[in-house]
This record gives sequence, structure tokens and C-alpha cells, in this order.
Amino acid sequence: MLIKEYRLLMPLRVEEYFIAQLYMVAKASTEETGKKAGEGIEIVKNEPYEENDQGMPPGQYTEKIFHLKSRLPKFVRMFLPEEAMKIYEYSWNAYPRCKTVYRNPWLGDIFSLVVDSLHVQDKGTMENALGLTEAELNKRKVEFLNIASDEVKAVKGEDPSKFRSEKTGRGPLAPDWYEHSDPVMCCYKVCKLQFKKWGLQTKVEQWGQYYGLRNTFVKYHRKLFCWIDEWYGLTVEDIRRMEDETQKLTREKLEKSKMMASSNDSESFDEEYE
Repeated sequence: MLIKEYRLLMPLRVEEYFIAQLYMVAKASTEETGKKAGEGIEIVKNEPYEENDQGMPPGQYTEKIFHLKSRLPKFVRMFLPEEAMKIYEYSWNAYPRCKTVYRNPWLGDIFSLVVDSLHVQDKGTMENALGLTEAELNKRKVEFLNIASDEVKAVKGEDPSKFRSEKTGRGPLAPDWYEHSDPVMCCYKVCKLQFKKWGLQTKVEQWGQYYGLRNTFVKYHRKLFCWIDEWYGLTVEDIRRMEDETQKLTREKLEKSKMMASSNDSESFDEEYE
């Protein structure tokens, strides 16, 4: 198992981040679904919970299915079952603490990913924010992520080093913005990734931590900050209404994209074997 702890600093207050994260996830889910044929995010559940088996306080539970079909080559899709191209996400949001578990039924115990998060009004100075055991601390690697100067190329219009918020006056962010900015908070994210397959474990775990997690955190937290004028001032009630609309819209877009993918696959197959 490869354990990485990412400490991602943001120019926000902890209470602002709660709204910002929910807004970003809803909007990004809508944007990503249907972008490619057969690919998208299916929101299965989004409801309050009281009890759970994850040791989390009461909060909001979400269950999603990530359809990854269009990210795989066509010749691979022809021989893999549908379940092999889905990632199931189970999330318990008891903000400021959150826990998310990812599974793949087809891979079973071979694959597991757990992301444990804590959001604190500091600059990433807590040594063991998520209460890891001594054995886990010995395996853990810590990396600070900077949305203003990371090596991941920024998307046009979503570059914190160029963006300035009209509502808050925050930004653009210099490479060392956190040294003199007020507010500053840290998203502590402990990611435990395991892929138990001899000969592939190290490669898959390293790839997953870097491309699947690290770079994704940078990408979407840039969106979160650069969308600040859209979510700033929204209430939890506003967000819940948005989430309801997102659940309906993504379901519709995903169904259309699945039909498109099925049509494209049939056409490609026919053309190849005629």
C-alpha cells in the first residue's frame, strides 16, 4: 500500500470551503458528464446519515459511479465487462472531516483507495492531522500542493496566478501567496492506495497517486478558487437545490452519452470487420 498525505493550501476560510467544495463538485460533475461518449458521473445517493461503519460523525452521504469507458482504447473495451470500467465512490461528509472510499466490483480486493480529509485554518503545520498509526506514519510521504505554481498546466480561465475575484478581491496568487495571505487554510488529505497484483502493484500505485489523485486535487482546487464569484454568498440550501438539479442533469446526460457510445462502437465494429 502506498500512503501519501497531500497538504493543499487555499486562500479561504474553513467555513467558506465547505460551500465552495460542494459547489465545485456539483458543477464539475455536470461539466464532465457526457463530455466523452459513455463517460460521466452517476449520482446514486445524496442524503443525510446518522450512523455508519466508518467511524465518522453524522453528516451527508453520497454514492456515485464513475463511468470510465471512453478513456479506454476500443480494442480493450471489446473484451472487458462493463463493471471493469466503473469506479464506485462512497463518501461520508462530516465537515470539516470527510472520508471517501473507492471500489471496483470487478477487481474486488485487488484494488482499494481510501481518501481521509480534514480541513483546518492553518498553513499545513499539523504533524498528524488524521491520526495515523505509527506504522502508517513510517510509510507516509507528505507533499505540499500549491495551486498557484504547481507543475500541472493551468486551464485557460482557471489559473489562480492570473485570476482576481471581483466579490472578495482575492487573487491573483503569487507563488508564495500563503506567506502573506489572510485567510489561509489547509486541506489535509491522506490517500491510501493499494493494488494487489504481482508485477503491477508498484507501477499502478505510483501512477494512481500522481495522476489520479495529486494532479486531480490541483486541477479541481484551481477551479474551486477561480469559481469563487459564483459560489461566494451561497447557502447550504442553495447548494442542496443545485445538487438535486445536478443529479437529474447528469443522469440525463449520461444516458445520452451511453447511447452515443453504443452507436459509435457498433459503427466502428462494423467498419472494421466488413
